[in-house]
Amino acid sequence: MELNLKKALVVILGIVILAGPGFSQVEFTVFGLYNLNISYPKEGDFNSSVESVVENWYSEWLAFFSTVLEQEDGLGFGARVAYDMTPSTGFEASIEYITAETAFIGNIVDNLQDKMESIGYGDWIQTANKSGGNIIRYYGNIVFNFPNAGKITPYATFGLGITQFKIQQNGPQIETEYGSIEEKIHLYYNDVFALTFNGGLGVKALFTPNIGLKLDARIFVCDPDFEQMFSLETMGTTVFDDKMSYIQGGTHIDANLNIGFIVRF
Repeated sequence: MELNLKKALVVILGIVILAGPGFSQVEFTVFGLYNLNISYPKEGDFNSSVESVVENWYSEWLAFFSTVLEQEDGLGFGARVAYDMTPSTGFEASIEYITAETAFIGNIVDNLQDKMESIGYGDWIQTANKSGGNIIRYYGNIVFNFPNAGKITPYATFGLGITQFKIQQNGPQIETEYGSIEEKIHLYYNDVFALTFNGGLGVKALFTPNIGLKLDARIFVCDPDFEQMFSLETMGTTVFDDKMSYIQGGTHIDANLNIGFIVRF
């Protein structure tokens, strides 16, 4: 599955087109956010063929073949387009980028480095990323406004979308190479796409008929599988070539608080 900014913009454009004669009911919001991880997947599934080789010949790596990933909190930003069909009901499409990094837990990387240095392989590790990557979300929601006589409008929102965990290029990984025994090891994780449900509450405050602020809090729930990939080459022989070695899965819950600037057209 390949989702990108172009596809998100197509969704947003579609909402604007559907607005048709009610163009004055379309609003555009840019917002900043803080993302907090509440629950991270903790279930695991080991590839037995990889496990047997690691256990017999590379026991120092066994600690990585378990639930070793966690998520850091982070800031982000985004944009959304909303269309109110009636004063009380509308739709919105959103995209957001979050700097929250995926990370190895605790001191697991430092422990491996200390172990290798203790047996004289201190220069064996070429790359050791303890954390990295980011999160992108694309989602559409139904919005239920609660109009009142004042300039502040509370609302509730529920929706569905995709969360993309971008961790393959810059995320947690370890790459080793030791020339004298012609051995190379690379452990990393694939990018993950997960169907995501979200819901939240918020308020809109208008300073003029067309300009205002929006504040809301949302919960995002998905069920991703983080695939650990393992490559092993020794004495010129490829033992594992980007083999899926472990899957860390389960329920993932994030909460975020965002505040945005509204412009109505």
